[in-house]
Amino acid sequence: MPESKADRTFINFSNLALLVVAVMTLAMALASREFEPLAARGFLFYGFLGVYAAGGVFANVRVLGKVPVPLEWGYFILQLVFYAAMVRCEMPHSAIWLLMMPVVSQAAVRLPWPGLVAVAAAYLGINSGLPEIPGWAGDERWRTALSLLSAFVFVTVMTKVVETARQARERAETLAGELEEANGQLRAAAAQAAELAAATERNRIARDIHDGLGHYLTVVAVQLQAARALWPTSPERAGEALGKAEELVRGALTDVRRSVGALREPDVRPLLRSALEGLVRESGLPAVLEVSGQPRVLPDAVEQALFRTVQEALTNVRKHAGPARATVRLEYRDRAIVGVEVADTGRGCPSDAAGVGYGLAGLRERLATVGGTLQAANGASGGFVVRAEVAA
Repeated sequence: MPESKADRTFINFSNLALLVVAVMTLAMALASREFEPLAARGFLFYGFLGVYAAGGVFANVRVLGKVPVPLEWGYFILQLVFYAAMVRCEMPHSAIWLLMMPVVSQAAVRLPWPGLVAVAAAYLGINSGLPEIPGWAGDERWRTALSLLSAFVFVTVMTKVVETARQARERAETLAGELEEANGQLRAAAAQAAELAAATERNRIARDIHDGLGHYLTVVAVQLQAARALWPTSPERAGEALGKAEELVRGALTDVRRSVGALREPDVRPLLRSALEGLVRESGLPAVLEVSGQPRVLPDAVEQALFRTVQEALTNVRKHAGPARATVRLEYRDRAIVGVEVADTGRGCPSDAAGVGYGLAGLRERLATVGGTLQAANGASGGFVVRAEVAA
């Protein structure tokens, strides 16, 4: 597992502590009257310090935390043997006691509590065998052991505090990484949602163009055909048809502006009943509107979907039904369902038209976005029936 930033910081501080202790031990030895810096024993002491510092740094970087705990015990046993050798070689006793502290600190981090106690007890046992020198005899030996024990407790407590802080930083780094990953996933999800929203909006605009503009263009085509047929024999009636076509073109432009304006601000439309009355009146068909139930305010999306359903159905009547009458029904039910139905008396369809044509497919998609359903089939007594229902 790669080292975290908190791990590297802890290792750096631990190595710094080892080097500082080695320097302080050397300084205390040089300040001792009984130490001879240029004697053979002095150079042996320098060698001991060098091996101690290099071994501790190497263990921090390569051993401790990198191998199983049973193998880490080998390092601590070597440190105990090394310290015992320094005591046996009668190194400056007033200085070498400092060398125990970094090792106890390492044991507090890397070993369980029994292991830490064993290392501290071993150091105390080694110190109890120091040669008889002034100040280390009798009761002084016990006072020194108590002082060392107090130093071990202090080092252990401070090490545990630092280790707890290190682990907290490590957890914070891990959480920060997970948070960044989650943010990346959220950004990706947001991008996908934006793409989906754009696709949905494109489909909505396509349906609006087909349902709205297609409706008007169909009626305009009918009026122009009528004007062309009437022009040789009845110019006045042909002019009326052209005037009707002109009005329908204006209506188409108004509908296009409404659809484009919906992209910029909320769509403002008349209530559904009023909108259907205008649609039936301008359809160019012998059509009537029947309303049942108590009218109520509906969500804009629901009203738009029902309006487009009637508009597309009337367009299909003009295109496919032949000479026919149409009945548009708007029903407000007590169980919070609103339905519209367009039934004509035309020729019907040779087969079930529920899945035929882009218009009906677009209506199904539009109604599905508001939780509605669409049925389109030949009527029981002839003609064709389109029915849409929405819970609202």
